[in-house]
Amino acid sequence: MEDLAYLGTIVNKIMPELPEVETVKNVLIPIVKGHKILSIDVLRKSTIEGDINEFIVNLQNETFNDVTRIGKYLIFHLTNNKVIISHLRMEGKYYEFDEKDNDSKYARVVFHLDNNHKLCYDDSRCFGILKLSDESSYLKEEMIAKLGPEPFDVKDVKPLMKKVKNVRKPIKSTLLDQTLITGLGNIYVDEVLFASKIHPLTPANKITDKEWSKIIATSIETLNNAIKAGGSTIKSYHPGKDIDGNFQTRLQAYGKVGEKCPRCGATFRFIKVGGRGTTFCPICQKKLGAPINVAITGKIASGKSLATSTFASQSIPTISSDAIVRDLYQKEEIANKIEQMFNIKFENKVVNKDALRSYLLTHPKDKKKLERFVHPLVKKEIINFLSNNKSPIKAVEVPLLFEAKLDPLFDVIIVTDISEKKQNVLITSRDKEKALYLKEINKTNKIDENKNKASYLISNNSSKEEFVNKINQVITELRGLAK
Repeated sequence: MEDLAYLGTIVNKIMPELPEVETVKNVLIPIVKGHKILSIDVLRKSTIEGDINEFIVNLQNETFNDVTRIGKYLIFHLTNNKVIISHLRMEGKYYEFDEKDNDSKYARVVFHLDNNHKLCYDDSRCFGILKLSDESSYLKEEMIAKLGPEPFDVKDVKPLMKKVKNVRKPIKSTLLDQTLITGLGNIYVDEVLFASKIHPLTPANKITDKEWSKIIATSIETLNNAIKAGGSTIKSYHPGKDIDGNFQTRLQAYGKVGEKCPRCGATFRFIKVGGRGTTFCPICQKKLGAPINVAITGKIASGKSLATSTFASQSIPTISSDAIVRDLYQKEEIANKIEQMFNIKFENKVVNKDALRSYLLTHPKDKKKLERFVHPLVKKEIINFLSNNKSPIKAVEVPLLFEAKLDPLFDVIIVTDISEKKQNVLITSRDKEKALYLKEINKTNKIDENKNKASYLISNNSSKEEFVNKINQVITELRGLAK
C-alpha cells in the first residue's frame, strides 16, 4: 500500500476548504492527467448527481486532460469536452490504488484507468457529489454559477458592501456564504477575522470599506500561506505521498479556545455563530452593533451587584441570576424536587435557603447535584430575558458564569476583581453567620482561571466612587460599539 495517494482532508468533521481542495487538485493532476478511463464502478448511486448510466457511458474511454478548482469544487476536464464536477463536502477523499489492491473502505465511485491503476472516490459520510457536465455549460451549472468571487479575484470591495448593506447577519456567517465570497470555510474565517480584529458577531452591514479591504487582503494572505503549507490538518491529513498539510501549526485563532491570544495575552473564547464553532479574542475583537449582551461576574463581594446597579442607573435593562434563583425557590414544584433530591423537608412549600445552605455545608458533594438541576433553569430565564428585551445593551449578573457554562450567551464579559483581604472583610461584614458558607463557595468558583476571558477586568480595590466611575466608562464604550 505504499503507492497509495491519500487525497482527503481534515478528518474530524471539518469540511475541506479552498487550500485543502487546492492541495487535492495539485496531487490529483499527475495521477490522472493523460490517463484514459477504461470503466467506472458506481458503488453508491446517491454520490452521482444526475443519471448514472449517462455518467458512465459519457466518461468511459475518455482521457483526463486536467484538473482545476473553483472555490471548493474540483473540476475534472476530459477529452470530447466532458467535465466532472466534484465536491468533497465533509469527508470526501480520492485514493489511488493498483488494480490488484482492494478498493478503499468507503469507496463510492471507482475509476479504472489505463495504467493498471484505479482512482477511488471515498466518502464515509456520503455527502460528497460527482456530476457530469461539459466544457460549454459547467460554469452555468447552478452549483457553480451561484458562487461569488474568490478573494483573489476581488479588486474592489464596493460591490461586496452593496450586497450586504441591509444584511444584519453576523460577518462570520456572511463570509461562510459562498454566494458572496467563495473559498472561505470555518477555519479560515476565524483566522481572517482574528487577523482583521473583527468580532465574528458584528453585523455584516457594520463592516466599513476599510475593514472589508482588510478582510480581503487577509483572506488572500491566509489562503496563500495555507496552500503553500498543503492545507490544515486537525488529526491526520496526507494529501499525497510524502506530503502533509501543516498549516494547522500556523493557526492563530481557530481551535485555540482556552489558549492565550498571541497579540494581547487574553484567553480565546468559544461561541457558536450560526451553529458553527467560533474562536475569538475578547480584547482584540470587539463586537460592533446592537444587541450587546453583557455578563457581569466575579467572586463573592467583588462588586458585581454594584456594577449591575450602575448599569441599571444608566437605563440599561439588567437581571440577576441570584434573583432568578430566588424566584425559582418560591415555586412549589422546585421545592418538591429539591426535597426529593436531598431527602430534606421545607415548610410552606418553598425552598428555605438557610436550611439548604446548612445541608450543603455538611454535604458539599451535593452542591454539584443542585447546580445540575438549577443551572439549566437559570439559563432558560436568561435566554428569555436576552431574547425578549430589545434594548441595544442588556446586562446580566451571573456569579457562576463559567461554572454554569453560560459564557457563550454573552458578547461582553465584565469580571469584577478584588483582593482576598478586602473580600474577606466585606464577606464578614455582610453576614457573620453566612460568612463560613460564602467562603466555602468562594473556594470553588472558577473566576481566577477564567478572568483572562474577560472583555473588561475591573479592579474594586480602591473607593466605591472610583469603581463606579470605571463601570460608567465601560458603559460609555459599549454604547459607542452598539451604535
